[in-house]
Amino acid sequence: MFIDNDQSHNAGLEPKESFGSIAVDRTVSVIIPTFNRGQLVMAAVESVLSQGISGVEVIVVDDGSTDGTRELFQEHRPGVRYVYQPNGGVSAARNRGVVESSAKLIAFLDSDDLWAPGKLRAQLDHVISDGVVSFQGVGWFVDADADTFLLKQVSQVIWPRVDADGFVVDAVLDVAEGRYFHLGTMLCTRAAFLEVGFFDPGLSMGEDEDWFSRASLTKRFHYDSRPLLQRRFHSNQTPNDSEKSLRSLKTVFERIVDRTAREHKRASRVACKRLAAKCSHLANYLDARHRSGEASREMVRAYSLTPFNVLRLMKLLLFAGRSYLPRRHYS
Repeated sequence: MFIDNDQSHNAGLEPKESFGSIAVDRTVSVIIPTFNRGQLVMAAVESVLSQGISGVEVIVVDDGSTDGTRELFQEHRPGVRYVYQPNGGVSAARNRGVVESSAKLIAFLDSDDLWAPGKLRAQLDHVISDGVVSFQGVGWFVDADADTFLLKQVSQVIWPRVDADGFVVDAVLDVAEGRYFHLGTMLCTRAAFLEVGFFDPGLSMGEDEDWFSRASLTKRFHYDSRPLLQRRFHSNQTPNDSEKSLRSLKTVFERIVDRTAREHKRASRVACKRLAAKCSHLANYLDARHRSGEASREMVRAYSLTPFNVLRLMKLLLFAGRSYLPRRHYS
């Protein structure tokens, strides 16, 4: 049985379970966006189904794959729905999954990652209200020895700060600082997600961080440090140092600066420093491609955000000087 765009919502969800003395709706829609990852997506789906939790629907949103992903879902699997859409990016795919969802709770999983056994139960053991967004820790792995170098990224991770009950002490500041919240660990009510709003499909990178920043202003974050998401590092992941990605992250940090300017000045200052660093990173990228005029403008922005940074002033002067050199020097 092939389940596609017009298929009605999964009718097999069990609406409620007894939780202590309270009747709690524990149904979960797990949204898995995918694009040309047919060799990996079924493992992600299986890691959800093997959680052993009733009332779970898996919604696979195929964002225009051309690698035969569609054929993998021709045969009906209980609890799994497949939705195809023309390629629109991961945010559009996740948003589509939310629209298609029918459960009380929402979770996300990238199609190249896996949930560890017990991941979902660990979160469902907490009563999730519309005011709480739940996160967990992350572990990393690679399939090929040639990708082992990618694990070096882990050394840069800084974790959330929590109180004795596991609640993040200052979610607004932690998000602004770039402390590690991963969307693949998140669980919240559908109502809470919709209150915060959809992911911005105009962002090619950092769309999750943009959402976390919005959510942190009105929601409490709960964090369980156990690594119950297994994140796969591989060479086919979206690069975070392309021009498109760098400009997208610039936009994310600009928004965090703006939305915290009045609510949380410390968070705004921290985000300002991250924005300056991203402008400087983009300037390096542009200068390496002999676009020194654009590079110097990015360095003007970086230095204006951190005016006491002597190294950035020196780099600004260097890039500005290059922008006046004859074009033939770059040919």
